[in-house]
Amino acid sequence: MAIIEYEKNGKKVLKVYVQFRGKTIRRLRVQKVIYNIESIAVARREERRLIKELAEKLAKLEGKGLLWSEVLFRWENAAYGDLLGKKMHFTTIKDHVNRLRKYTSPWLGLIASDLNKADGRRVLAFAESLEAKNGLLNKIKSSINLVYNWGVEEGFITGLNFVGKSPVFGLGLDKKEEKLKPILTLDEVRKFLLEAKIHKHPWYPVWAFAILTGMRSGELQALEWGDIDEQNGIIRVSKSFNKRLMTTKCPKNGTWRNVDVNSQLQEIISDLRCSRQNGKKVLPQFADWKNGEGGKVLRMFLNRIGIHKEVVFHTLRACFATHLLSTGVEPFKVMRMGGWSDLKTFQIYLRMSGVDVRGVAEALDVLPDKQVSGNVVSLFR
Repeated sequence: MAIIEYEKNGKKVLKVYVQFRGKTIRRLRVQKVIYNIESIAVARREERRLIKELAEKLAKLEGKGLLWSEVLFRWENAAYGDLLGKKMHFTTIKDHVNRLRKYTSPWLGLIASDLNKADGRRVLAFAESLEAKNGLLNKIKSSINLVYNWGVEEGFITGLNFVGKSPVFGLGLDKKEEKLKPILTLDEVRKFLLEAKIHKHPWYPVWAFAILTGMRSGELQALEWGDIDEQNGIIRVSKSFNKRLMTTKCPKNGTWRNVDVNSQLQEIISDLRCSRQNGKKVLPQFADWKNGEGGKVLRMFLNRIGIHKEVVFHTLRACFATHLLSTGVEPFKVMRMGGWSDLKTFQIYLRMSGVDVRGVAEALDVLPDKQVSGNVVSLFR
């Protein structure tokens, strides 16, 4: 703020210059200059007016809060500093930040409190233009909601027109056509394991374990001899190998569980005890497996024996659930043994096994009896 004297056309005049910078948002700056003032009294009056005018303008600008890029930057720092209230793994933080920087790039220069549902629809359309599918779009929505809601709670997103809800809150995604996931039939499973045993394929015990227990790939890799209680016929699943971090962590749902050991699995375990006496891990640790290429090895072998299906390693877990349900085992028990905590996720296996509709139509008795129909004389001869 200043009153400055200068000369114009041989005459001394004054100019008033007023500038303010944001207190909480340092990038904000408002300024104004008035020229050709003839007296100091007028200059001081104009200075007071400008101070009031610009102070109010700055307050309104600061009241709108931070840019979306600034909210994201502060959330990232808070997350890495364990200041979110709940500790988050650094890879999870990195995924959220990278996802938002890429797919919400049209928002980065916009004030977060000004974002609305129209902006939400536009950013999801932008993500689709980058070939993001429904699964990824849902992750983008979750990341936006996570960071936006944190910004609201911390007071970084505020303003007169601010409604308090994320720009993507309540926005639905177009339902895509559901495709039936490929699965091995029971006969194909038996042929597959028989051929693997006959050819002494090194992955045979891994595949057999997967189908007989429903354990996830990472859980199988982390399985140790101390986890098997042969006396009581159970396996305690309490850890899982994470190929991304190359380390062992808790199972996917964060809880340990018991897995039943049947007579066939006991045979596999006995063979492994003989062949892997000095190993800490129950199953062989293949490099391809740790690198996430277990599905590729599985497909190659299946193609070789004449089973041509686009399966992945996780398909073996689906075979466990589907075929076990088909035998009449209670869904709750299958869920508990396989470690499914969400019934909605498990529904697909119920549908694939057909147990959810089995016997439903039996009570619909409408066709004529065969003996009766054989003795009836046709009226249309």
